[in-house]
Amino acid sequence: MERILIVEDDLFFREIYSDLLKDEGYEVDTASSADDAFDLLSLKQFHVAVIDLVLQDASGLDVLEKIKQLDTAIEVIIVTGHANMETAIYALKHGARDYLVKPINHDEFKHAVSLCIKQRRLLDENLELRELVNLYQVSQAIANCLELDRLYTLVVDSLAKEVGTNRCIGYFSEEALFAIRELRGFNEEAAARLGELMFGRFKPADEQSVNQIFLPGCMDAEPDLGEIHDLHDLLILLVRINSVVQGVIMMFNEEGKRLDNSINQKNLSFLLDQSSLAYENAARYVSARNLVNIDELTGLFNYRYLEVAMEREVKRAERYGTNLSVIFLDIDQFKDINDTHGHLVGSKLLKEVGKLLKNSVREIDTVIRYGGDEYTILLVETGLETAAGVAERIRRSIERHRFLASDGMKIHITASLGYACYPEDTKSKMQLIELADQAMYRGKASGRNVVFSVAKTRQ
Repeated sequence: MERILIVEDDLFFREIYSDLLKDEGYEVDTASSADDAFDLLSLKQFHVAVIDLVLQDASGLDVLEKIKQLDTAIEVIIVTGHANMETAIYALKHGARDYLVKPINHDEFKHAVSLCIKQRRLLDENLELRELVNLYQVSQAIANCLELDRLYTLVVDSLAKEVGTNRCIGYFSEEALFAIRELRGFNEEAAARLGELMFGRFKPADEQSVNQIFLPGCMDAEPDLGEIHDLHDLLILLVRINSVVQGVIMMFNEEGKRLDNSINQKNLSFLLDQSSLAYENAARYVSARNLVNIDELTGLFNYRYLEVAMEREVKRAERYGTNLSVIFLDIDQFKDINDTHGHLVGSKLLKEVGKLLKNSVREIDTVIRYGGDEYTILLVETGLETAAGVAERIRRSIERHRFLASDGMKIHITASLGYACYPEDTKSKMQLIELADQAMYRGKASGRNVVFSVAKTRQ
């Protein structure tokens, strides 16, 4: 039902206008002063405002201008007891739809309001059409995006615009690890604190059916968050693939504002559905692309993937100020295995080494068969001391393991390992690989079955 505001300080006319419009089926609110009108406008949305030109506390023209500033879509009719062409022209130029002179003909008054309502309906339809066109264009851009990094940006930007906030954090899962991929309105330190706080209370896997969780006022009782000011409300949006949560976007209120229930839920749900489909398509594309990066023998990534992985992990380390360690591993005297047992046995042994290495590191780490009997391991968020421990553990595991025991062979081998760390040893992506490789070869030259650091190669 259309809502109309009558701003008239004369009770007689106020009641006449109100009765006429209520008889036409409109919802009517009345104000006897400009201040009362502004109070009502702050609480409700009106389709039409009927304003008397002369009020006790303000000019009707001033009220017209203020109302148009508050709501450009509202239709306004100015009513006056004194016909004046100059005033009428001014009112029409500043957004009034009509200008009526008292005493008002009832039919003329109802007709003027009816025209305003029709104009407002047309405007609303045009706005809705434009919103749908914009929504379609955004959804097409999302649907056509196959690059995950670009998709993260498109999804978070479109959802933030729909919600109406510039403060949000986008977490997306890659290789079983949720991490911040998109950030708006917070620095990385603040975002990390917020993420730790929110994920301490909210588990994505626990949300089986809903994709939107609105928590108004949930931040009010939180401890001091330093430079993060005026946080009150949180809207959590979930992006799924086959019902499994792959993206968590946390939307917070802007400073000085609140999130509310006026968000278009239909548009938001549509964008989330499109985002989920696009995320699934992009993940499939990445999987298909990765097939060319898979070593057929071991099922590990091959050397072609090393540059891709290094580029990604060095950027991540730079962004979050973390470490990245690289281990190079070479099986000692592997040629003797081939010469003694044959190449088929050698191939089986390489495959079993690959499994042992995968089981020796975390899911977020990357194991690569570099070529022949050489392997490379990328350890994310891992410094020199931890990398040394991982390398030594792998060395011992290989030394103690009896390979191809299921074939009745129980082959004993050893390996030499070298490691380097970003940023301690170098900040160069390519040099990080070279230093780890050099450390490994220095280890082999020293007697094999050892772990060598970059520091040892410089001694």
